[in-house]
Amino acid sequence: MQRADTPATLVICATIPAAVGASRRGEWTGTTGSTVPVTWIASWDALAAVGIPGGNGTDVALEIPAAALSSRQRMRTLLARGRDAFPTLDTVALHGVADRDQRSFLVDEGIRAVLVEQLFADGRGSRRPPPRGWRCRNAAWGLWDIELSATAARGPLAWLWQGMLRLRRGGLHVLKTEGLMVGSGGRVFVHPRLERWLAWAGRQVDRGVARTETVGGLVAGLSGEDRLSLGRSILRAA
Repeated sequence: MQRADTPATLVICATIPAAVGASRRGEWTGTTGSTVPVTWIASWDALAAVGIPGGNGTDVALEIPAAALSSRQRMRTLLARGRDAFPTLDTVALHGVADRDQRSFLVDEGIRAVLVEQLFADGRGSRRPPPRGWRCRNAAWGLWDIELSATAARGPLAWLWQGMLRLRRGGLHVLKTEGLMVGSGGRVFVHPRLERWLAWAGRQVDRGVARTETVGGLVAGLSGEDRLSLGRSILRAA
């Protein structure tokens, strides 16, 4: 059973538009001005445009459209192009549902984490149980499906809350929002909503309510490669 004082684990994912071009490559990596880590989600052409050096501590997920799931050749091409831009790529963000064979293919291609809009049971359960209540699943050896958390605000003050949710102690929250935007002269800016989320996440860390992580760090902890990063109390609850 999880302790009541166990902090939530919070992962913030943000998108990179293809319009962030080569003339501004490298600027975005330090542009948030926040100590809260971010996992950046981008299509292969967006990754190629910004020219991200792999292995520099930046966490990246390749966006794969639903139409590509029906073709292994197309997925293989997308992954190859993504790795041309970011050689250490091992996370993808899927639109649509990947079946058992498609997940096995992703494992063979060196993918370790899949960000999904919803977890779907396939009868196999989780080979390695996650902490209780976490919306993630190790349905294939070496691969974790991780569900993005709903961020739609509800109620009369929803406009003020602006997508930030109440954190569950000991829970996992993986949030996705717009990341960067391009202003006049091609200058890159952090999207206002991401700025609000990063400031909010920093306050939750300062209060001891949450700890922040990237998708890569989360998977390393779930896989046992960095078990201490998740905290003994959370792993004990698995």
